[in-house]
Amino acid sequence: MNLLKRLLLLAALFIRCYGAAGEGYSAILKVEENEVDLVKGESTVILFTISGNLTTSALLQLRMTGDTAVLEPFAQTNYTVEPFQGELSHNVTLETIKEGKLTLYVDTESAELDVSEAFVVLSVMKDPAIETAAMVLGWISTIAWDVSFLPQIWHNFRRNSVAGLSFDFLTFNLIGFSFYLMFNIGMYWIPGIKAEFKLRHPNEINHVRLNDVIFPLYAVICTLVTIVQCIFYPKLEGQKVSWPCRIISALLILLVLIACILVPTVEKVLWIDVLYLMSYVKLFISMIKYTPQLYTNYKHKSTAGWSIFQVILDFSGGVCSLIQMFMLADNYDDINSVLSDPTKLGLGLLSIFFNIFFFIQHYWLYK
Repeated sequence: MNLLKRLLLLAALFIRCYGAAGEGYSAILKVEENEVDLVKGESTVILFTISGNLTTSALLQLRMTGDTAVLEPFAQTNYTVEPFQGELSHNVTLETIKEGKLTLYVDTESAELDVSEAFVVLSVMKDPAIETAAMVLGWISTIAWDVSFLPQIWHNFRRNSVAGLSFDFLTFNLIGFSFYLMFNIGMYWIPGIKAEFKLRHPNEINHVRLNDVIFPLYAVICTLVTIVQCIFYPKLEGQKVSWPCRIISALLILLVLIACILVPTVEKVLWIDVLYLMSYVKLFISMIKYTPQLYTNYKHKSTAGWSIFQVILDFSGGVCSLIQMFMLADNYDDINSVLSDPTKLGLGLLSIFFNIFFFIQHYWLYK
């Protein structure tokens, strides 16, 4: 409970320290949509709009990163904007010739013109049916992971006991999802963090959405309910949080606190770096959190305190998530997208890896 309070206080500190990002420009160039999805062979028109006051001429250059073979070559890539006041618009037609992903952005040396919003992330798919199937798998994995928190709560209630449940697992879960909640709160709600994201990742889109905030909040609440059960329900003698778990947890929290101290003292360390550190801590915890429960089952030669339905749902979510990733990679001819998202790939593989051992324990070793 104290950890959650501290994390919420840290969120409040973020909000107090940050307001809207300063402009510093007299004109801004934007596009109508920063994300565009097309099917191979389709074309689209991108509307660029400049608004404000430009006192000197500005040379604009269209540049691309990613799979540049996705588009037909441009007839014109350099544009000169003369001094003006008010609003100007210009259309650029994009014609796709193969599946893939690229980012189209505008570069300029003008000190008056803000082009940070003048980019388009273009995703060209091979087949819309594959995209639909991948979306369905994504929803299945999300629902499976969401529901997977409930069987253990019901299992404890039905048995009126938490004997056989690892308290280390619950401790790691609470810390991991609390940090993950803080990460998503910062990326979704706090203007200063969003500004730092643009600074660190120009021409990229922040994909954190409200559901990304709600899920870890839900996970924290479910974990807290289970912890309350552990306080009031009967348990085995000596069943408590182990010293290795306490030490590891204290070190991880201390690491994040040190990072928070470094933000106001070290110029290159930003609050977004603290949030990224929290996400890495969450990934590390996901790598180790199931180990105490596996050991508890082994020590008692039983899985009676551990709900197998939780394992089945977690395993199903991991399998669907991995299949979805590879389907999308094939549909967009972008296998690098699998490797460039180590968190999602790692969580999917880890859930499958550990759950296989839980299946072996439950259905074979300790039937």
